[in-house]
Amino acid sequence: MSRATTTVSTLVIFVLAINLRPAVTSLGAALPDMSVAGSLVGAVLVALPLWAIGLGGWATPFLCRWVGPHRTVTVALLGLVLSLAGRVLGGPVELLVGTALACLAIAVLGTMLPLLAQGSAAFTFGLGFGSTAGALVTPTAVMSSSWRVALGVWATAALVAQQVWQRTPGEFGSPRAASGAAPAAALTLHFGLISTVTFLVMGWLPGILRDAGVPPTTAGACLALSMAMGLPMMWLVPGWTRRWRNQTLLVVTLATPNVIGVTGLLLAPAAAPWLWAIATGTGMGALAFVLTTVSLRSKDSSLSLSAVVQGVGYLIAGFGVLACGWLHTSTGTWRTPLLLVLAVLLGQMLSGHLAVSRRATPPLSPALVVRRQGDAPEVGV
Repeated sequence: MSRATTTVSTLVIFVLAINLRPAVTSLGAALPDMSVAGSLVGAVLVALPLWAIGLGGWATPFLCRWVGPHRTVTVALLGLVLSLAGRVLGGPVELLVGTALACLAIAVLGTMLPLLAQGSAAFTFGLGFGSTAGALVTPTAVMSSSWRVALGVWATAALVAQQVWQRTPGEFGSPRAASGAAPAAALTLHFGLISTVTFLVMGWLPGILRDAGVPPTTAGACLALSMAMGLPMMWLVPGWTRRWRNQTLLVVTLATPNVIGVTGLLLAPAAAPWLWAIATGTGMGALAFVLTTVSLRSKDSSLSLSAVVQGVGYLIAGFGVLACGWLHTSTGTWRTPLLLVLAVLLGQMLSGHLAVSRRATPPLSPALVVRRQGDAPEVGV
C-alpha cells in the first residue's frame, strides 16, 4: 500500500470516528437546560445510548455479512444523519426514539472502526476529538439559540462524514473471521465498567457541578475541558498499550485519575471543578486502552469479538449508568451515585488485571488494509 493511500485511509477513519460521541456529549451538555432534566426521562436519556449501542453492536456482524462492510458503514452514517435531525423535531418521545436510533447507528460504526483502523491512533484520537467538540460547542449553541439547534447541528457533521466515506477510493478491508476462541469475559467486563464511568462523566458532570453551585457556563466549560484532556490520552494510549510490558500497571495508571476526579466531586465539587474535570478527562485514556486491546488480539481480532465485547460491555454500562441516575433521583444528592462510581472504578482495575494477564501481545501492522468494493467480506458470527 502506498503512503498516500495509507494517509487517505487514516484521515477517513478520523473523520468517521469524530461522529461516535457528539450525539452523547452534546446531550449531556444540553440536558440541564432541557425540560426533562432531573426527571426519570433524563436518567433514561443518559443510560439509553449505552443500551442502544450494545444492541447495535450485536447486529453489526449480520449486517456486514448481508450487505458488505462498505455498505454497512454507509447505512450507519445515513441512519445517524436522519436520527440526529429527527430527535429535535418533537417532544420527549421523539427525543428518546431519535437518540436510540442515533446510538444504534453509532454502534455499527463503533464496532467496525476499531478493526478497520487496526490499532491506528486516528480512531481513538477522532473519538476523543468528537467528544470534546460535542461538549465544547453545544453549551455555546444552547445560549445563542436553543437546545434543539445545539443538538441538531451534529446531523451536519454526520452528513459530511457520509460524503467523505462515499468518496473513498476503494473499500476498507473486512475484519478477520473469528478463529473459534471464546471472547475474554474479563475484557468484556473491563470495557463495560470503563464505559460506565465514561458515559457518567459525559452525561452527569455539568449537572453535578451545577447542583453544587457552580455557574452553568463554568459547568459546561468543565465538561469541555474534561473531554479535551482526553484528547492527548486518546493519541498516546494506543502506543503505550503496545509498548508497556507491565499491562496491569498501565490499567491502574489509567484508572487513577478518575479515582481522584470522582473523589473530588464527592467531597468538594465546587472547590476545584477545573481540577476534577482535568482528572476525569485524563482517565478517558482507559477507553483507548481497551479499544486498542480488542484490535490487537491475534487470534480473536474479528468483527465478532468486537461485537461481543462492545455489545455486552455497553449493556453492562447501561445498567450502571441507570442505577446511578436512579440513585440520584431517589436521594436528591450525588453522594450515593458517586460512591457507586468509586466501586465501579475498583472493579475496572480488577477486571483489567484479569484481562491483560491472559493477553498475548500480537504483531501489529500500522497500515490500514484497503480492498476494492467487490471483495467479499469475511465475518465471524
